[in-house]
Amino acid sequence: MGFSKKQNQRLILYLISLIFVALNVLYFNLFDDYYDDWNFFYTVDSNINNQDTWQRHYGGDRGDHILKEAYPWVFTYFTKYILKYVGYSVENTHYILLIFSFFSVLYYLKLSSLISKDFEFKILAMILFCFNLFLIRELNSFRPHSPTLLFSLISSYFFIKIFVKNLSSKKNYFIYFLSTFLMLTIWPQSLAVFAGQIIFSIIFFSNLKRIMIFPLIFIFYALLNFEYIIYLTTTPGFGYTPFSVKFFYNYFFKSFFGSIFLGGIMFIIFVYFLINKFFSLRLYLKSSFKVFKEKELNSINYLLVIILTVYSAAISYSLVRTSVMAPKYFIPLLPFIILWISNYIYLTKKNILIYGIVFITVINCTYNWKNIQIDRPPIRDALKIINKENKKIQKIYTTELDNFNHFVSNYKFAKKNNYVVKKLSKFKEDYPISFAILCMNNPRFALGETNLGDDPRCIQSAKRENFNLVKTKKIPDFIIHFVEYKN
Repeated sequence: MGFSKKQNQRLILYLISLIFVALNVLYFNLFDDYYDDWNFFYTVDSNINNQDTWQRHYGGDRGDHILKEAYPWVFTYFTKYILKYVGYSVENTHYILLIFSFFSVLYYLKLSSLISKDFEFKILAMILFCFNLFLIRELNSFRPHSPTLLFSLISSYFFIKIFVKNLSSKKNYFIYFLSTFLMLTIWPQSLAVFAGQIIFSIIFFSNLKRIMIFPLIFIFYALLNFEYIIYLTTTPGFGYTPFSVKFFYNYFFKSFFGSIFLGGIMFIIFVYFLINKFFSLRLYLKSSFKVFKEKELNSINYLLVIILTVYSAAISYSLVRTSVMAPKYFIPLLPFIILWISNYIYLTKKNILIYGIVFITVINCTYNWKNIQIDRPPIRDALKIINKENKKIQKIYTTELDNFNHFVSNYKFAKKNNYVVKKLSKFKEDYPISFAILCMNNPRFALGETNLGDDPRCIQSAKRENFNLVKTKKIPDFIIHFVEYKN
């Protein structure tokens, strides 16, 4: 009976994991991508040589002012060669990221087991993770967020096994080394998580032999990422998000939990338990540090050290070097916050609080599903409109840059219909042809919700010699002209 109950519990947890994967699939099928994604996809083109990839990654395309990618090269080349094997398309890039997300939720479940074996705690922690809008949205972006999250969870899982649970086998050390090395290599902000692990070890361990693995990891990281370290030290600082006093009102919780309402609730709960934790530490002032280490060496305090270190590192770097105060830069922080909060919510044993948080989390995910932070141009809808209007059209001209045209032409729908996407400024046809002009019309991701009217550039795009304008259609972010050309 006990075995059957355990199996049923495991099945429930795996079903919740599948919900997370399903929500990720649903998300990228409902919403298109925007500029950052176009740029990354252009960079990892599997049809160009490595030298050109390197130039696009670190140099960008200066002629078109396409931005360079400001993170290490490993993820770029990894994605390029995977796409060369599975097929270069927008959808396949999303599926690669989805694989990382799938394993992330499984390792999150394993990590939660190191915090507590109680089924009710795991259910709470899993629901808060799997219905988290921020994770669903950001893990779909064409950035190293998804693999970074996975490797940070694996690194923390084996760190706890080695340094907290004293399961220091060669296998555990090797997986910890590899996952931490990859975590650092793929996303430089992960250094804050690594710093938290070092600080935790300094607090609780005096035996230097146990922590010699840390400088070894850093040496390997520095050797592989030498070019990137030089790039960071020689490139002027660029703050994606200005460091504002508003940060101290919410500590990213508004973004982390998908709304002001749920973010506010979780922030209040976090601060409440954090204050209680600090007050409890006063007891150790009357005893010895040795007693403190014996009592406080546990998985939940590992999470707290990581959380405080990451926040401290983000603030310090923003003050000293350049602002990095964007929530998406610190995605690995969120699962640690969720686990830490879940633990203390569960320990209250107050069902009204536990079930209330679960209910609000699910409702928040449903209610705010379409309230994405950045409104993405509906590219796939535009392609379907063009196809429905005139199935003979195979050429689409745009007023946009190469990265956009490249992105549009590599949707599977575009490939299936043999669409050739080019710049309108390079229009040159020698025979009569029907084609479409796709023009970005004051896009929301760049300008926000505005009432600017139609972009004059879009209106004028179809007014050229020998252009016979057949029809014009408008959808959010786009004006689509259907044109017949006669030379």
